Amino acid sequence: MILLTLALMLLASALTCLIFAINNGFLFGISKNANKAAGRELTALLEKIEDVYIGEYDSGEVSAEAMRAVVNALGDRWSFYMTPEEYAEYMDSSNNQFAGIGVGVIIDEETGGMKVMYTYRGSPADIAGIIAGDVIVGIDEKSLTGMSIEEMRGLLARPIGESADISVIHVNGSVETLRVVYDMVFTDPISFEMLENSVGYIRIDNFEGGAADGFISAVDQLLAQGAVALVFDVRSNGGGRVGEMTRMLDYLLPEGEIFISIDKSGKEDITMSDSAMIDIPAVVLVNGYSFSAAEYFAATLREYGYAKVVGEQTTGKSRSQRTEPLPGGGALHISTAQYLTKNRVALYDAGGITPDYLIVLSDDEFAMFVSGNLGLSDDPQLQLALTVLNQKE
Repeated sequence: MILLTLALMLLASALTCLIFAINNGFLFGISKNANKAAGRELTALLEKIEDVYIGEYDSGEVSAEAMRAVVNALGDRWSFYMTPEEYAEYMDSSNNQFAGIGVGVIIDEETGGMKVMYTYRGSPADIAGIIAGDVIVGIDEKSLTGMSIEEMRGLLARPIGESADISVIHVNGSVETLRVVYDMVFTDPISFEMLENSVGYIRIDNFEGGAADGFISAVDQLLAQGAVALVFDVRSNGGGRVGEMTRMLDYLLPEGEIFISIDKSGKEDITMSDSAMIDIPAVVLVNGYSFSAAEYFAATLREYGYAKVVGEQTTGKSRSQRTEPLPGGGALHISTAQYLTKNRVALYDAGGITPDYLIVLSDDEFAMFVSGNLGLSDDPQLQLALTVLNQKE
């Protein structure tokens, strides 16, 4: 999986977390290879605190934060712990439905806030006017500066029907505080239409549950309508499930390797495409928010000589994650493998994908694109893709 959900709790002191986690059965100081002496030291520390500590605490919250602190200590930005409530929301989001405001975020290094990578169409955030590229810098008058991503998400987490006053720096530099009402967000990751000159256009918002079925249906319908070329738009696509992506690649490509995963022991697991394919000229549109499965999809199509890539440099990511349910109802989302393209390229090491045809949207064009207001005829990246297809013909 590639994008994280917006429902994590505030991060407590790591020391306190570890102490009370032991009291609740989570002795993180001891694992198969851990030093037993460290475990005894932590146990002794816990006993001392139980004897003399005067304060009150929520053992459930502290236990959750203990597990979160341990995973954070791995130093892997893609791995995280989820409480039972967060896990339920995560599972909903991976099926293209979830409760919340409908954005995917990363930490913005310049402001310390949350940079919006994408906003789901029709979501509360979309309705309020938050778009990809905006930076959330405050929630209910609390500044996000200096907070971890978990603390930020903790401030955002609240039940359906409640609201939050979210302060944002828009892509154009203006600052605004928006009232956002939480709701259930349902998303359709695939949209498509036939353009002029019988070019089929398919927008892929993510690679979560149902994306492959929708994609295959879209290709079939466009071909039935007489499409002679295809444009796959994965701009501002945060990624998703490997299985959904490989089904799409398998549908398009001839027989060969389409996904290479290497586990901790160095063992390779290779996903193959069958011999059936869709033999038609194609272009993939990408930008700086084409993330994980989105950039892998584009890279693989290019390596097969199936499609040219048009747009902007992508992010670069080459680790895949697995979600492991835990006995208490929560889950561990953890990096378990490195993935490589057919040509054995790790996209993180390569710095992402450099398009065959580099073209950058202006700030105004980008703002209009992510808000759904950039007409196809006014979209320079799409128009360049169409020009490339005409050249190939």
